[in-house]
Amino acid sequence: MNTLIPQVPQLLSRELSIEGPKVVIEFSLFDKTISLTQSVTVQWIVVVMLVVLFIVLGRNLKVNPEGKRQVAAEWIVTLFSGLVKDSMGEKYYRYTPYIGALFCYSICMNLTGLLGLKTPTSDISVIGAWGIITFVLVQRNRFKTGGLVKGIKSYTEPVFVMTAMNLISEVAAPVSQSFRHYGNILAGGIIMSLVYWALGNFAVALPGALSLYFDLFGAVIQAFIFCMLTMVYISMAECD
Repeated sequence: MNTLIPQVPQLLSRELSIEGPKVVIEFSLFDKTISLTQSVTVQWIVVVMLVVLFIVLGRNLKVNPEGKRQVAAEWIVTLFSGLVKDSMGEKYYRYTPYIGALFCYSICMNLTGLLGLKTPTSDISVIGAWGIITFVLVQRNRFKTGGLVKGIKSYTEPVFVMTAMNLISEVAAPVSQSFRHYGNILAGGIIMSLVYWALGNFAVALPGALSLYFDLFGAVIQAFIFCMLTMVYISMAECD
């Protein structure tokens, strides 16, 4: 084996490292070291950008739109309200702000890869938190629509022995939803890293084309799927 090492091309001299989110800020608080990763800092940047954007779009609205800004704002609201009505029904219209915010938040973080940053949605702790929120909303809707008795009874249907399986499925739904989003974004990032590593200085056209798919098309699709699954899980948890 040792005789083969000198014949290996210099390709092996280029190191490929796929690591978790980098720590960008560290500080001490009550004698404990607090570390803020790139995932956390990028999320806050996205939040600030979205807050500023929606404040600008929502200022000085009039009954009759007089500018492109209000037209854009009304188009966004109409888009998500129609999506919620078509997917969940008219009575779930109150979920429009959450679904709209979730989609915008997800797609913006998915697209940070185009800026050379590590995509926060490739961090399972980020997507896992969204899955927990979905789980809480599902259970909330179950007990709100059916009350305590019907809510508990829904775990035992169709027969009492199915209780364990029903409980497992309740937990498995948001878990699989989170891992689907996380896995697709992470896989896209790894594939792009491998392409750049393999092509080296020749990385021009092909990585750009792949980036349009993994960073742009994939970002939109994954954000849309996560929102759709959230709406489906919540509406299906309704107790008659």
